[in-house]
Amino acid sequence: MSLELTPNDTAIRQDPVAQLALLLAKELWVLKDRQLVLEAVLTQHGIPVRDLVERYQPGDADRQVIDAARKRFAAEVVAALEAPGDRR
Repeated sequence: MSLELTPNDTAIRQDPVAQLALLLAKELWVLKDRQLVLEAVLTQHGIPVRDLVERYQPGDADRQVIDAARKRFAAEVVAALEAPGDRR
């Protein structure tokens, strides 16, 4: 296996959108891996967390917190795509 960069690798590493996509994919995998491990550990200790999460219905207060977090996350992703001078 060669560790040299191909022209395509170089182009991807210079493209901010590609960099963002790769960063998000990496972070998503870390979270997914940890969630799967956490679910397995809790299940081994008698807490059926997968079922509890699937059946969970957030109340108004929880829904507001979730919605606010989603909006912040979306704003951060969009901000990462803006040129530094365009950021607020």
